[in-house]
Amino acid sequence: MSEAVKMPLIKIEISEGKKTKLYLVPKSAANAVATLLDGLDESEEGSIPAEDIFPDLKDPSKHPMITFRGIRAKTGLTQKEIAERLEIAQADVSNIERGKRAIGKALAKRIEKEFKIDYRRFL
Repeated sequence: MSEAVKMPLIKIEISEGKKTKLYLVPKSAANAVATLLDGLDESEEGSIPAEDIFPDLKDPSKHPMITFRGIRAKTGLTQKEIAERLEIAQADVSNIERGKRAIGKALAKRIEKEFKIDYRRFL
């Protein structure tokens, strides 16, 4: 059986007024953002909407997947470790992160209990 591999993630913070959003993205995606930003003329005003770079952010149905992935990245746990804590298969963790498996109410409540995040964010 192969062991889960930790994916290196880069933190991207986007501020809009007083609100700041934090995204943890794979290094390759962060490099793509950096390349895009390097191509901008610093004298130009304006910015690139995060949704243009990360189209999943526009899809509300993907928010549970993004939040779940963020929990794992923030805690530094492997898929296997998260699976053990939530008492599900590692394959289910992978499928949730890829948007291939929905998070039911029972699992959402286990996530809330284990990671102190309101279960309604996953429904």
